[in-house]
Amino acid sequence: MESAVAADKGRITRGIVHRMLMDVSAPQYQNLSAVQPSAENAGFFLPLESLRGVAALVVVVYHAIWINPVTGLRFFQNGALMVDFFFVLSGFVICHSYGARLAGLRDFGRFMWLRFGRLYPLHFAFLIVFLAIEFAKYFAQVRYGIVADKPAFTVNGAGAFWENVFLVQALSFTAPLTYNYPSWSISVEFCAYTLFAVTRIISGRGAGLVVASIIIVAVSAAALLIGGKWSLADSGNGWALFRCCGGFFLGVLTYYTYCQLAPRTPSESPSRALDAWIAPAVLIATIIFLSSELTQAWSFLLPVLGAGIILTTVAYPNRILVRLLSCKPLTWLGRVSYSTYMVHAAIVWTVTQWLTLIMKVPRVQIGEDSFVATSPGLGLLTFALYMALVLVVSHFTFTWIEDPFRKKARRLYVM
Repeated sequence: MESAVAADKGRITRGIVHRMLMDVSAPQYQNLSAVQPSAENAGFFLPLESLRGVAALVVVVYHAIWINPVTGLRFFQNGALMVDFFFVLSGFVICHSYGARLAGLRDFGRFMWLRFGRLYPLHFAFLIVFLAIEFAKYFAQVRYGIVADKPAFTVNGAGAFWENVFLVQALSFTAPLTYNYPSWSISVEFCAYTLFAVTRIISGRGAGLVVASIIIVAVSAAALLIGGKWSLADSGNGWALFRCCGGFFLGVLTYYTYCQLAPRTPSESPSRALDAWIAPAVLIATIIFLSSELTQAWSFLLPVLGAGIILTTVAYPNRILVRLLSCKPLTWLGRVSYSTYMVHAAIVWTVTQWLTLIMKVPRVQIGEDSFVATSPGLGLLTFALYMALVLVVSHFTFTWIEDPFRKKARRLYVM
């Protein structure tokens, strides 16, 4: 391994894209298991896991529809773009975890089964929760003449239910988001998993996968722009597939870029003290970016910034930042981030019905969106209650559904 790295030193000084295309087929990259998770690098994902948790929490804040001082901040108004960070991070992590393990049909089956066991049980559980909500709405309409938000089973009908069961709800170019609406990203991410596995098996894990990833990113971006989707946040329905694949395979390219930078040692980096501040600088730049009033096309910069955050966090670790992101509250937040993402829509609906039906707080239309016209004090109190509920429920869904089914899927496959 060390001799292979030494042989590549002369090439590492070339441009990033050129290095990925030329050096990725070198011995140390043909054996990607060298950077697979192990006891030695078990903490590799801790900062990234925490970042995923923070990003999920931003999405939770973004979907709060009660007028309050927090959600009015521009940073949270751009929170929908955090989903694109998820896609990039997912591509990076999946390539790290499975890039060296996908070689044939058996590996493909194992990979898809494990991803299914990881994501589907919680998705299905909250699909049933939202189906129960529709029945409750129907009962309230028939018995008491109360229409909660939309008439029961209009948008969330039988057809939409089966689309959600088979995880194809986000592939239609015309149908609206239905049932547990955040699950649209799970629908397209399963497609990205399939495309990644097939591409990896066909192209190998060297230069072929890098070239294929570049093509997929370029085609995805071109498809969105040709389709008139100049804002990633507006790239819903069938366009979400291109949004996801573009971000996911950008994450794959980010991982290969990391592999190019990983061989660097302190002696090879005379500016090591300066390097350590690259990650905080990129993170601050992204926060400033999200706190700005973005024109539509600027949203395409977010996945690039997300890739920059991921790359610099692991390739140029800053001791203070890593220590912060490795603290227990943030790593716990990262661990339950999928639960947080999947449970919050049901809690938004529940809290909204309490405000509008029980407390008689009126709705108000602001632009294209409908908000509950709470006073600043009531809105802030409701927001705090909402966040607490999301975190508490996420703990239990992770403990009772997400984690047990993930482990069971692994055991069943071994059997």
